[in-house]
Amino acid sequence: MQNIHELIEEETLKYLEPFKNDYIEQRFELEEAGGWYNDEIYKVEVYGFYKDDFHPEKQTIFILLRCFVNYNYKQIEISNIFLPNFMRYQGIGKKLINIVFQISEREDYKLFIVDMVPSFYLRMIKRGALPCTKCDDAVQIVRETKLV
Repeated sequence: MQNIHELIEEETLKYLEPFKNDYIEQRFELEEAGGWYNDEIYKVEVYGFYKDDFHPEKQTIFILLRCFVNYNYKQIEISNIFLPNFMRYQGIGKKLINIVFQISEREDYKLFIVDMVPSFYLRMIKRGALPCTKCDDAVQIVRETKLV
């Protein structure tokens, strides 16, 4: 049986892999680089790479997805989702959140998005995410949150 962090890594990479073909011109690539943050928290990281506009022979690296799986509290916190301009406005970020949510729900974990900029926070609230008590930069993703 797989750990929840392994399921997240596997499912997100499976979803993102076809984009390598869609963005050949941008030389889009992926790399998983997770690891234990401490004794109870596993950090899932998926890095992306694409052609550097100023130095075409080089790649620009970015953190496409970062989340922390807290095995002690049965919580997942997504702290980073970043897409380069050529991948935006296609629902990719919402689909990634939905993939992590589906896994968290199956495994009886709660999913939060944390360290949010105000505009993204407000968009997620409008989509039905629950604001977290005593903070204005985190939401909980629930079944009613519209991600698709």
